[in-house]
Amino acid sequence: MHRRVLGLVALLAAFMWAACSVETTVDDDDDDSGSGGQAPNLVGAADVSIREVAIYQGIKRTLAVDGTIASSEVPLVAGRDALVRVFYSTPRAGATVTGRIEFGTGETLEGEAVLVAESTDEGLETTVNFNVPGALVGATFDYRVSILEEGPNDADNPAAHYPAAGLESHVVEGPQNTFRVVMAPFQYNADGSGRVPDLSEPALEVYRQRLLQLYPVSNVEMRAREPVPWGGVIQPNGTGWQEVAIEAFGLRGQDGESEDAYYYAIFNPADSFPQFCGQGCLLGVTLLNADPPDVGNPQLRIALGVGFPEVGPDTAAHELGHAHGREHANCGPGLDPQSIDQNFPHPGGQIGAWGYDIVNRQLMPPTMTDIMGYCDNQWISDYNYRALLDRGRNVNLPDGVIDEGFGYQLIAIDGEGEVTAWKDVADVPSVRFGRNNVSAAIFSSVGPTQREGTFFRYDHLPGGWLLLPKTEHETTRVEAVVNGKLVVAQR
Repeated sequence: MHRRVLGLVALLAAFMWAACSVETTVDDDDDDSGSGGQAPNLVGAADVSIREVAIYQGIKRTLAVDGTIASSEVPLVAGRDALVRVFYSTPRAGATVTGRIEFGTGETLEGEAVLVAESTDEGLETTVNFNVPGALVGATFDYRVSILEEGPNDADNPAAHYPAAGLESHVVEGPQNTFRVVMAPFQYNADGSGRVPDLSEPALEVYRQRLLQLYPVSNVEMRAREPVPWGGVIQPNGTGWQEVAIEAFGLRGQDGESEDAYYYAIFNPADSFPQFCGQGCLLGVTLLNADPPDVGNPQLRIALGVGFPEVGPDTAAHELGHAHGREHANCGPGLDPQSIDQNFPHPGGQIGAWGYDIVNRQLMPPTMTDIMGYCDNQWISDYNYRALLDRGRNVNLPDGVIDEGFGYQLIAIDGEGEVTAWKDVADVPSVRFGRNNVSAAIFSSVGPTQREGTFFRYDHLPGGWLLLPKTEHETTRVEAVVNGKLVVAQR
């Protein structure tokens, strides 16, 4: 099936300002070292009323409305850059003012802005804006914003400050964390080309920035491992993909990476994207790593997709979403109905709130669609932003505890219930089995025994993997009911 390519949103012609660096607050009575004279006395600007304060680290979170602290389901992430917007109304359109944001750390940001009559969500030029470095978002976000102008103290306008006095504090749910991705290129030899996707430093940076835009993380670390020579055919209809997935599964265990690293197998089975996908194609496939819900399965933190530059970064962001346990948003043609997230709250797979690109500093309208769908113009919804945070804060901060290792069996099953591969996997940190349990009869020289395993289905293809613990004696036959079908693996 063909997942359509994301179209880049044009840059908004919006006027933004922010201090180039964090500045320490200057007392009114201190000399202005830049001018050699007295610093101006700044007070709340007359006839200005702050209506709303919002922070954007990827998706809008309202901090306050009409003088009252607001509740929100959109989490804050420590160490992640942010935009703070101050919405206001005034009859003084055209006046130049000074915006100021004060932080609990003692630092401030200041800059000039030109007033408009009424702030709007869609116009960055209509709000007073602060680009806040991630270093100022800690365990709590403590702030005060003001719209100021020069004047005597008795002319201060309380409505031009929020809060009226002191700082307002918000809990930061997402701890400082790093999303780690290992790109595993497959050298495509089936056509004799030896073709490898471009994973040069500039190319890797494109992937890294795309993940940083969409995922609620403080940072993204990405490296490319050595290419894997691959002689198997990889076709647009999904033929050959499962074999690549199994190889990537083995690589993850062999390379000795930490549990929190995600492996992304990447390949170009043709010279160009149009050549590969001219009649429709599969761009990526991943086992839905949804169980246990809080962390998924460490050994299944793998995904794979094509590396054509037109679609590669968005495909990686989508497929790694499945590796985080995210199902499809209901948007676009060719979706398997069983793969659609029935809890996704927004019609048409839309993101449901205003978004913001912290890399390119531009707004994303609510009509954009979620990266987990198949539609164009993709961003991240508030729903999946929170879900990715819930997974990431349990995965991206490894606690150093490794479960006792044991071996297990991997049985690959197609959509008809036929076994396409069966292999034993050497001792590695244990697979965490969850609620998708399957009871299997395992036959060996000492007779049958029952074992509990877990079935992980693919996101875009029928079938998946049945993972079973190894037994003391060599297994010769496995029988299990998976998705209502009897599966028999025989050696």
